[in-house]
Amino acid sequence: MQKYTINLLLIEDNKDDFIAIDDILSKVESSNISLDWKNTYEEGLAAIETGEYDVCLLDYRLGEKDGIELLKTAIELNCQTPIIFITGQGDRELDLLAMKIGAADYLNKLEIREYTLERVIRYTIERNKNLIALQESQAKLQEAQKIPHLGNWEFNLKTQKITWSDEVFRIFGLSGTQKSLTYAEFLQMFVPESRKLWEENMALILEKTQKCECEYEIIRPDGTLRYLYTKTTLITNSNLESIGIFGTILDITKRQLAELEVKKIRKQEHLLSLVIDRIHQSLNLEEILETTVESVREFLQCDRVLIYRFLPNGHGVVEKESLAPNCLSLLGMTIVDPCFRNSNILERYKQGYFSIIYNINQSGMQQCHIDMLRELQVKANIVLPILITNETKNKNHTDNSEINVWGLLIAHHCRENRQWEISETDLLRRLAAQTAITIQQAQLYQRLEKLNQELEAIAYIDDLTGVFNRRHFEQKFKQEWKRLAREQGLISIIMLDIDYFKPYNDTYGHQQGDKCLQQVAKAIQTTVKRPGDFVARYGGEEFVVVLPNTPMEGALKVAENIRTEIEALKIPHQASATR
Repeated sequence: MQKYTINLLLIEDNKDDFIAIDDILSKVESSNISLDWKNTYEEGLAAIETGEYDVCLLDYRLGEKDGIELLKTAIELNCQTPIIFITGQGDRELDLLAMKIGAADYLNKLEIREYTLERVIRYTIERNKNLIALQESQAKLQEAQKIPHLGNWEFNLKTQKITWSDEVFRIFGLSGTQKSLTYAEFLQMFVPESRKLWEENMALILEKTQKCECEYEIIRPDGTLRYLYTKTTLITNSNLESIGIFGTILDITKRQLAELEVKKIRKQEHLLSLVIDRIHQSLNLEEILETTVESVREFLQCDRVLIYRFLPNGHGVVEKESLAPNCLSLLGMTIVDPCFRNSNILERYKQGYFSIIYNINQSGMQQCHIDMLRELQVKANIVLPILITNETKNKNHTDNSEINVWGLLIAHHCRENRQWEISETDLLRRLAAQTAITIQQAQLYQRLEKLNQELEAIAYIDDLTGVFNRRHFEQKFKQEWKRLAREQGLISIIMLDIDYFKPYNDTYGHQQGDKCLQQVAKAIQTTVKRPGDFVARYGGEEFVVVLPNTPMEGALKVAENIRTEIEALKIPHQASATR
């Protein structure tokens, strides 16, 4: 698959910072980013004015002039290249000033990582594309408003007939030879909601003899939908008796469609921004997936949205699901696609393939796949891959990146077939990409947490016996002592020592000595069961048991239980004086 090259401009006077950013970008294996460096205000401004770059990274410090001045000049010159402002640590006010002037985003030099930089660059480019599309739609809307399609009509209250101007006939899509309609025929052309609204407005005009302005929707004989804007007034005779209604009709279809398109783009951008913000606020994988499915179904108004994760055996499980009422739940289900193993679909997913099905019966899919979708009550769907980049090392210990299909983001329509819109598919593709980035970050965070826990265990746990070490005992004992002193509680301590342990080591060897210590530690832990109690290795063959909120009688009972448990081990010791 041909990669799209991102032309990136860096305006930075510090060569070391240029080298650092270039090095970060070189680690983004899944992207094709071409970096161009300018180190002065003049060269940077000239480069932005060419319009040849997809995005610009602009540093604040540029010698005599600074990045804020360059940003202001670029905005005044109406440069279309989105600018990401770069500052040092602690420049929050400067970042906000840059955003207020017109920067697309900002980054802290000390916090730039490859995944952060790639995400910000891609999101800025996508947002700029949508901003341009929005501006074009607004321009079309303004042009549509300049071309009025205005007609007039008159309704005779006595004859119940409507007469029209030729333009009204063209607006309603009627034959030019037909000059009148009955009132019933006229009403039938309105959609039900508009028909009800029309009748209410006409009653209001006749009752209060006031003018009315309103918008309606009609369906032409050829089945097309038109949007109308009307002004209506009551006609009276010399005796002030109502004899008719006169109105003008303006075809506002182009304007309305343009407005709807603008609203749709704004809604999509708002949703995308909202979802991205929400999923990036968390490094909890469960929360990320839950946010994704709920947000997608809210936007698409479909019956089911799920995230399907692939298992090592090629099957998959439904990890998360958002479901419409009375719809079959697939949550937690392991789905076996009978066609999957015999196709190259996984490799195609890695190349960016996605599937849009309007009607499964006319999809051209294999029958086994159609049968499976029928069992799941699916009539139409969109399937997009969630691609994760895994970093590996080859035999030469150099870094490699490999794209893997983590899972699928799937939207189901179960009630009926559905003609998915291009904008809906585009939104899902962008969300799938953002979800993949966040999943990868969450997995990295989980691995880091696990490593931290292991390091913490190394610091606190005696690696031979698995109980707390002496250092952690001293810390924890101080905490318990202070707590119980405040609460006026009791605390008991049992000190244990293995008699004749050195002769045991000399007789049986250190390996058996280690095994003996492990057996004794396990026996103590088996006896000490309360959550607040804890065991630690105090010295070579010495152990200590701490029993918070335990009186002397209770401690003696625990000590006897420990002695009995150790005695039951029947560890042989020929060198013991008490054998």
